[in-house]
This record gives sequence, C-alpha cells and structure tokens, in this order.
Amino acid sequence: MFSIRNIPVVIEPGVAALETEFSISSPKGGERLIPVHLKRVTLDFKTAEDLPFIPTTKIPHVFSPTLDLKRTATLVVYDFLGRLSTIYTRNENVWERSDVAEEHAGKTVTQFSVRLAFSSAKNRDKFLAAMEHMMNCVNAEKPFSPEAMSDAVRLLSRCRVAPVVLPIAVAKSELKKIKL
Repeated sequence: MFSIRNIPVVIEPGVAALETEFSISSPKGGERLIPVHLKRVTLDFKTAEDLPFIPTTKIPHVFSPTLDLKRTATLVVYDFLGRLSTIYTRNENVWERSDVAEEHAGKTVTQFSVRLAFSSAKNRDKFLAAMEHMMNCVNAEKPFSPEAMSDAVRLLSRCRVAPVVLPIAVAKSELKKIKL
C-alpha cells in the first residue's frame, strides 16, 4: 500500500517545492519510508490538459514528484489560502481523488463528529477495517459478521480516552435568521 506522510498542511503561496515522505507497506517487507521532493506544477494551457481537474483560482497550488504530468502518479493540491485540499493518485490511467478532511486541513469544522483515540496505529487500523467491513455489508444489504462488531467494540473499550465530541462552527446559512 502507498501513502503520503509528513506533508505540510499549510504552505506559503510562493513556495516552489515541498519535502514529504512516501510510505510503502507490503506484507513481506513491512513499511518503508522514502523521502520525496514535490515540485510546483506550472498551471498553463500545456499542463491543464494533463490534470485530472480544471485549474482555477480556487486551487492554484499543485505539486508533483515529477513535472511530467503524463508519468506522475501523485498530485497534491492546495487551495488559494495555501491549505491542503485534495490528493490525486493515479492507478494505471485513472485518477482517484481524495479530499482532505476539514479537520486535517485546518478548516472550520461544520459537521458533527467524534474523535476516537487509540493506543496504537495497529488498533486504529483494526477498528477501521472492522467498521469498513460492517458498512460494506450494510450497503450491500448483507448481514455482517458478529466477529467484526465484537472486534470494533472491544477496540473501543480499550481506548484510554473516551470518545470526545468535537465542537463545530455554526454554518453561515443558519445565521440568516439571527439579527445581530
């Protein structure tokens, strides 16, 4: 499995390169960290046709391990304020878009959420796998295994810190009814 690590959440708008790490994990070799420099992609009419999105002033900061967009497998996109916005990864010739969660990008959180704290990444990954299994079964209208549910509950019960309700900001549309 491939993932990006130690990526800046916020950048200065004029920065030309980023220092990150790619993490590659395999069942046989374990996890390897590879330092990678991401270079700024110049957004012009030549590069626009190779991007998986239409470049606009809302997302003007695009970085890639190589400037040849036909060969690159990863694009990291920041919004106009320099906050991490989206990560695109290419599998064969198909781009997969992964939006960065509001909490990770430093944006205002406007959805109700809960923070779960696990004692290790291994426990977190087991919990997420159990939850994903149960959600896939529910979406496919199949019964999920009791083992997955008991694993998820057991991992939650081992948390040192109970789940914490995160505060949210009031959406602007709700403020229209209030006179200030």
